[in-house]
Amino acid sequence: MSQATTPRGGRAPAGPPSGGWEGDLLAALTSLLTHLKRTAGDPETSARAYLLAHVDRLAPVRATDVAEHAGLDLSTVSRHLRGLEDAGLVRRSPDPDDGRAALLELSASGHELLERTTRHRTELLARATDDWSREDTVELSRLLHRLAHDLETL
Repeated sequence: MSQATTPRGGRAPAGPPSGGWEGDLLAALTSLLTHLKRTAGDPETSARAYLLAHVDRLAPVRATDVAEHAGLDLSTVSRHLRGLEDAGLVRRSPDPDDGRAALLELSASGHELLERTTRHRTELLARATDDWSREDTVELSRLLHRLAHDLETL
């Protein structure tokens, strides 16, 4: 049996793993995320960028809120946030509303790493879709935003 190829000559993804469009979508999303993580350089940069993006979007923010928005366990997020702080990527300051808590925000180095990673991924997506129509890229973005919103409301 011959392997299907994409217009650029690469291998086409395998069919749906579980027979339905849902499985096909899940396989495509998993492949996309895996590729984006792999192209970030080292896996540590990808993990850091994920949490840095949440801190940046929510700042100033408590670790508990980062964990909730990232969909991760607080102990895991706290450990990673300490690593980001030790690396000089995140700054911690006292929460004026609760002296026991701390608020987090990105340092200049954290902003630079997040911007560099985002720029790299944006350029990668632009290259991958350079022969797509504007309508297709807008529609893909619209549908992914809709899916993300609908998943958040479940």
